[in-house]
Amino acid sequence: MSYGVMQRSRCSAGCRGARPSATTLSRRAPAPLRANAPAVSASAVEDAWIRANVAEPAAPSPVAGLAALRSSCSEALASLRMPTTRNEEYRFTDVAALTSAKLARPTAAAAVDAALLDSLRFPEAGGSAAVLVDGVLRPELSDLASLPRGAYVGGAAGAPAAALERLGHLSNARGGPFAVVNGVLAGDAVVVVLPDGARLARPLHIIHVASGAGAGQGALSASAPRLLVALGRGAEAEVVEEFVSADSGATAVFAVAEVLLGPGASLKHGYVQREAAGSVHLKSTLVDQAEGSSYNLVEARVGGGLSRHDVGVAQCGPDTATRMRHFLLAGAGQLQDLHSKLVLDHPRGEAEQLHKCIVSHASGRGVFDGNVKVNRLAQKTDAGQLSRNLLLVPRATVNVKPNLQIIADDVKCTHGAAISDLSEEELFYFRARGIPAEVARQSLVYSFGAEVVQALRYDRLVARIQADVVAALQVAEASIAGASK
Repeated sequence: MSYGVMQRSRCSAGCRGARPSATTLSRRAPAPLRANAPAVSASAVEDAWIRANVAEPAAPSPVAGLAALRSSCSEALASLRMPTTRNEEYRFTDVAALTSAKLARPTAAAAVDAALLDSLRFPEAGGSAAVLVDGVLRPELSDLASLPRGAYVGGAAGAPAAALERLGHLSNARGGPFAVVNGVLAGDAVVVVLPDGARLARPLHIIHVASGAGAGQGALSASAPRLLVALGRGAEAEVVEEFVSADSGATAVFAVAEVLLGPGASLKHGYVQREAAGSVHLKSTLVDQAEGSSYNLVEARVGGGLSRHDVGVAQCGPDTATRMRHFLLAGAGQLQDLHSKLVLDHPRGEAEQLHKCIVSHASGRGVFDGNVKVNRLAQKTDAGQLSRNLLLVPRATVNVKPNLQIIADDVKCTHGAAISDLSEEELFYFRARGIPAEVARQSLVYSFGAEVVQALRYDRLVARIQADVVAALQVAEASIAGASK
């Protein structure tokens, strides 16, 4: 079942094995033709942007894995076209903010304010932190001690050769166009390798800082951070990625995370995006799960201007568990997009996905396109998918398309979507007890996303997201008050 543009409306759906059908509830008038305008094809414009900004790879890397990745992705550029709204997967995601700008690549290691890094660290991680600036690991800013025997956490230069051979293994096969861009531009990668039975005692906090170096005059400061996690049989780890901006400079971040889980391995994966307004953030997360493994993703995105996350998970063995929870906040001028693909190919798989999105401004937009495919051999599967969306102001927009494809016949699968505004009954309940309207709205809005945000668990991290939600709500309140005058 598919939902097109929905503005300040309510709907819900739940179905079993429904085929998606395109529904569009609003249309744009075609742009007027200009007299004597030269005929320029869209593909020519896209080719020109690639040639000008991406075709020349980063400086040659002495690391064999990175060199091979750049080589394969550079070859892929020959047939690559930047997506437009003519492409189905980008129907509601206009990337013109990227393709109309130039990319400026930082040429030197940018300085980072120590106070910024101190404000981001949380005590539960102890000294376990990896700091990347513009996609390059900075050992002098990181602390990667206290690792179990045989484990490796660090940059690509010192990574085990066997791990580097897997670099790009998933993104080359299943990644989209921006994963290719990452492969061409990547200057480093954080590599996490745990041998069989190993366990990280503390969460690994990976801080991605976009410096903004070179931004301005129509240019975006570009970086391509990359993460590879490879866990052996029965290994356990928790990784929290946090993306921030060093200042208000406009940036373009092309991020890729590849996760390879061995039999019985378990990964808790936190992903937080709090970059500066007007920035472009395009991330691909690709996961392969072996028999009996567990992958738990908790995502919170509140920053940037154009922000998209493509998640692809493949259950490659029986008795595999996947849980994904997402919280997105789209404020003024923001587009928060989530595209996910989960494929179950083996018996007794479990999958749960919860997507929650708040659109707090008339110029904000949320997009969710979630696909769960249960193939014929995936008998005894238990899968559920739910998208809930909250529109705080008139003309706020969300596009929702949950899609559950079932080929197996002995399964338990559900999915659904709901779109609403704040409940007047709940607001009245607060007001009747003497609670001011502003406090009531803040409480209801934050509680909407708390189910996901609280799953990040760490107080300082949760508090940062809560502050961003409150700030967005204050803007929404001002917008509503201004419209009523």
